[in-house]
Amino acid sequence: MQLTVHWGDLWVPVSMIVLSVTLSPVTRRWRRKRQAAVRWRSRTHWEWLPFMFGLVVAIAELSRLLDVPDPWITISDVIVRALALTTVFMAVRTAFILLMRGTRLLFRRRGTESSS
Repeated sequence: MQLTVHWGDLWVPVSMIVLSVTLSPVTRRWRRKRQAAVRWRSRTHWEWLPFMFGLVVAIAELSRLLDVPDPWITISDVIVRALALTTVFMAVRTAFILLMRGTRLLFRRRGTESSS
């Protein structure tokens, strides 16, 4: 059974890639303006998650849409799996960093309220 992919199905991954490329300079500018960015030197890279997701889906759909031979489909599947694993790692790292920042901020506020 062959999967059917249409050219119209590529607009979602391409829009995710465009969203990520436009979101990156905006977040970089916002991070520079914040004073807390100097204090927290680690970045979350959450703005690149849509790019990675869109890239994974675009590669998977393009190889089937262009009806490439089986060896190339196998190569594209390996690339897609590696990128998907990288995307999952980035998402978990981003969630962990944001959770740590939130708990640090929560305990810092609680500590200042009790000292007053």
